[in-house]
Amino acid sequence: MLKNKSLYLLLSFIVTAVLIYVLLSQIEIEDLVQTFKGIDYPALFVFMVIALAGAVLRAWRYKWLLKPQTIGWGNIFLVTLIRNLFVDLLPARIGSLSYIYFLNRRLNYPFEAAASSFVVAIVFDFLTLSPFLVTAIIIVGLGSTAISSFALLIVALVFFIFIFVILWKIIPLLSLLLKAYQRMLKTFKFEEKKWAQISVEKIILTIDSLSQIKEKKIYGPVFLLSLSIRLAKYTSLYFLLFSLLRSQGFFLRELSFWKTILGVTGAELSSALPIKGIAGFGTWESAWALTFQLMDFEQRLAILSGIGVHLLTNLFEYSLGIMSILILAFPFLKRIRGQKS
Repeated sequence: MLKNKSLYLLLSFIVTAVLIYVLLSQIEIEDLVQTFKGIDYPALFVFMVIALAGAVLRAWRYKWLLKPQTIGWGNIFLVTLIRNLFVDLLPARIGSLSYIYFLNRRLNYPFEAAASSFVVAIVFDFLTLSPFLVTAIIIVGLGSTAISSFALLIVALVFFIFIFVILWKIIPLLSLLLKAYQRMLKTFKFEEKKWAQISVEKIILTIDSLSQIKEKKIYGPVFLLSLSIRLAKYTSLYFLLFSLLRSQGFFLRELSFWKTILGVTGAELSSALPIKGIAGFGTWESAWALTFQLMDFEQRLAILSGIGVHLLTNLFEYSLGIMSILILAFPFLKRIRGQKS
């Protein structure tokens, strides 16, 4: 396992180094420096405010899904910021599992409550992708760019139906997965192992917790809240993009909000790659630049904006996430010091 992790890290480093080199070779470094120097601070401030509002909305959704378990706003907001820190560090966004870890291991919430709220939240995150993507394709104009194509529209609609079916049948689907898991344990004679028994018990409790969430009949409000979370995300990135391109002579009215959504979607698809750059660097910017170029964006601006947006969003989220980890660690460190004394 250690060798596999080392190999993965090495490959990720190589991917980052190669792609960043290729991107930087197509622009003037001075242009990149001037882009950051000429950043529009009022627009950057709007980005930060809306991004924080999106984090509050995400924390509110977690708080809602955790009921009847109660959690203070401070703790759930800190956990949400930590989740935002880790979400892009690993492929396929599995870094978002940090939400379960910190809620269960640091704040002592039941595993099943953390896991069930996580599962429902991530399904709704996927469910709200298609409505924005379909709207963006239609408003930008079918066939007007290589991205706003009829094929992508069909894919978005099929994806929405697929995720909707998962949400609708989530309990029976997880029950089937549990049976398959138990059969696998029995096949390899692991069913008597303590870890296997504990894992089966946790899965059963998580399914029961999901049933309780479904019985509350809050999917409608949670869907609207999830749409608001995604809207906040796109709007914040729209203002961040403007803050970077203002020095290039762009005005807010000249930037298309809906094209920004298509660009962000294209960049985020890079997280599904089995191997990506360290913290997404290289793969994310390349996907962003390619998507914007396919929408007739100038190559130089597509690369400059991709590097700028990814670097600034990471600096913002990593700073908040690290501070949140330190705040949550204080009580833990205090207990450790007390035990030693």
